[in-house]
Amino acid sequence: MARAALHAFGFTDARLRLMVDAGNTTYRVRVPGDKPLETDLYVDGCYSLRLHQPGYQDEGGVDSELEWLSALSEEGLPVPQPVSTGDGQLSVEVSLPGAPSRRCSLLRWVRGMMPGKRVRPWHLKAIGRLMAGLQNHAARWSPPPGFVRRHYDRAGLWGDDTGTGYTADQVIPLIPREYSDGFHAVTSLVESVMDDWGKGPEVYGLIHADLGTEANVLFHRGEARAIDFDDGGYGYWIYDLAIPLVDLEGDEALPVLRRALLEGYGEHRSLPEEQLEKLDLFIAAFRALEIFWGTAATLRDPESKYWRQRRENAWKHLKRVLKSGSIG
Repeated sequence: MARAALHAFGFTDARLRLMVDAGNTTYRVRVPGDKPLETDLYVDGCYSLRLHQPGYQDEGGVDSELEWLSALSEEGLPVPQPVSTGDGQLSVEVSLPGAPSRRCSLLRWVRGMMPGKRVRPWHLKAIGRLMAGLQNHAARWSPPPGFVRRHYDRAGLWGDDTGTGYTADQVIPLIPREYSDGFHAVTSLVESVMDDWGKGPEVYGLIHADLGTEANVLFHRGEARAIDFDDGGYGYWIYDLAIPLVDLEGDEALPVLRRALLEGYGEHRSLPEEQLEKLDLFIAAFRALEIFWGTAATLRDPESKYWRQRRENAWKHLKRVLKSGSIG
């Protein structure tokens, strides 16, 4: 199937290496003799081929993601650049006998390294700059007709449109009792803020929603570069800022790292103090999402140790912040 997709993109002589087979199936593609690029943003002759997970994105969602990436790339932002098929399409549907069809897309391979466990203030400052650039672009960009992305509002975080395949009525009653009080306390606080703020462009727009230090950000010569926009959608600007800090919980340098993130962001974009004051609350919102997803995962796979552990860790976080009173 990957070979068939590459033919559609005009590559008949390429080497494939399977990188990930979870959700999307992703291959690293190397094309011998490919024309060298005049930028160090991408690796010469190297691409990422994705066979998209069926049903994960809404109809038209994959092409919408690619249209967004194309616009960001044209603006010069450090993101994967989509490659079009021979007839100008951003993606292609591939069908083979005996297998479900898959929508496939091809992106230039972004040069860079992940920070691993050695996260430093400069990493967070670079992420802040990157996020500010992405949000500034979103604030002025007019998506094309038919543009479709998910929403990180109540419905998208712990409602009926989470992407888990289950409704809130199916999941929430199954949240274990020891987690339930904390989950409801946090979601009630977040929903109250959402109701108060609304979804105007000053608070809400197109966000990456997954720029954590453990995934989806590469670094090269001091610059942060964003990858994997699969979960990108519409959400609160402050929710986007909360995500990098989730991975750093328990790091003794967290206050310094947090300041670095906000300093980098503030170099190119500002948010009112009213929104910045809710940063801890939206970190907690992500933890509530993990409790919801963890519970949904047990419906699919009752033996899922990974999601059970994430749910447990999320509950411990909510328990601490609720006891401290730091989120209202």
